[in-house]
Amino acid sequence: MKRIDYSVAIALVTIISLLCLGTGCGTDGERGTDSTKIKDSIQKQNQEDLPLNISVYLDLSDRLTRPLNGPNQSDRDTAIINHIVDKIIEHAQDLKIVKCKDNFQIFFYPTPNITSISTIAKNLHFDFSNVDKKDKKRMMIDMKNNVEKGISAIYNEALQAGNWEGSDIWGFFSNKKVDEYCIRKGYRNIIIILTDGYIFHQNNKQKEGDAYSYILPQTLANPNSSLLVKRNGLTDLEVMVLEVNPYEDKQRDLIEEKLKNWFEGMGITNGKFVMADTDLPSNTEHVIDNFLKSKN
Repeated sequence: MKRIDYSVAIALVTIISLLCLGTGCGTDGERGTDSTKIKDSIQKQNQEDLPLNISVYLDLSDRLTRPLNGPNQSDRDTAIINHIVDKIIEHAQDLKIVKCKDNFQIFFYPTPNITSISTIAKNLHFDFSNVDKKDKKRMMIDMKNNVEKGISAIYNEALQAGNWEGSDIWGFFSNKKVDEYCIRKGYRNIIIILTDGYIFHQNNKQKEGDAYSYILPQTLANPNSSLLVKRNGLTDLEVMVLEVNPYEDKQRDLIEEKLKNWFEGMGITNGKFVMADTDLPSNTEHVIDNFLKSKN
């Protein structure tokens, strides 16, 4: 009886070993790693299939008048926006246009008091969803032409007026306006903020201990300072902050740290945030291209 039990045991071990060889049995850690790889692969594939929802947030402030070597700030911003438009058109052409459901907009927050600027911006919103093929082709042509002319007109108006009300980036995220403006279900949602990296609005100044609703040289001088985190839930949003231009080189890394921690606190994690300094447009274009290709 003992011999029979021993033989049965050997047979069972042999069968289990063969099954493991055929199905790739491993440790729990190995199975977990394989499962994670499969999940990541599926997520990346799904990300590739999503239409683009790209929002460009313009900071119309005195940053536009700061001296730079090479192109001025308005020319750099204009080149960046034109490049983003080119990437959307390229994406649409890859989809044979007819399948394109991308959305693109340019906006400010709060809305500038200059009426002409607000009117121009309204004409710089292009939504390819629920539009037939013929209209999509015409919309692409209009998009390329209108954005280039419109951005130039916006900056000319802003520079002539010289009324620097600025932008309320902190309030835009904290008051959940970003959800309303920039997030669509079933899209790859990307907001591109063109700013110098300093966050401040006269009508929205808050402070809780060492946490502020703004980033200024004074707050950066405090090693414990941070941006107030007032909400979360932004896991479906990706953020690019471009054209950062600190007054002192040592402030650059501090600005990035404060912004990164703030965005992570709101749920924007796992490589979904990138910051880049003001630079020649050709260099910034590479940053944009790499980010769009990343399929976060």
